[in-house]
Amino acid sequence: MSDEDRILIARCLKGDEKAFETLLNKYRASVFSICLRMVRNRTTAEDIAQEVFIKVFSALNRYDPAYPFPGWLNRITSNLCIDHLRREKERVVSLDQPAAGNDDLFVQLASDGAGPDREAESKEMMAILEEALSLLPEHYRIIVVLRHQEQLSYEEISDTLGIPLGTVKARIHRARNMIVEHFRKRGVLPGDLEIGGECV
Repeated sequence: MSDEDRILIARCLKGDEKAFETLLNKYRASVFSICLRMVRNRTTAEDIAQEVFIKVFSALNRYDPAYPFPGWLNRITSNLCIDHLRREKERVVSLDQPAAGNDDLFVQLASDGAGPDREAESKEMMAILEEALSLLPEHYRIIVVLRHQEQLSYEEISDTLGIPLGTVKARIHRARNMIVEHFRKRGVLPGDLEIGGECV
């Protein structure tokens, strides 16, 4: 854990509201970004992000400083997102209103930047890819988000989600296969499709 986080947490535990506000501001964007990628609705993502920090505040006295604070925070965020998705009976895929945010999409299509035809093709493929991601089961989607958006290692994902390293690797592999299969169903299977810099 960073010295800054250690100091802030110690102050939070003493009831320093300013310290908690600083901690919240430090991690707010990352938490919201994960939520948005998981639930694909800005209002819902904001609600879940708020719930994350309420839970963090109430559980901070049980946090073990031997472990990285961002990992603990990501675990709470992931669990709340997954809980929300499991409560949802219907999943709506919208290509007209893709997930919005300041961050770049963690899933990227290779582009040579050549002309409007290439740009239109990339946009179409990106829409199909966003659709594929939205259709992933939540336990696959969260791993893809943590791996390719948050840039966590397999070991960090294992620690964050509390699952074996082999399970992380298997789910990453399975998620990629599911994305490729979605492209096949849509009749598009580009050879240069990449996820976060790693070939599918």
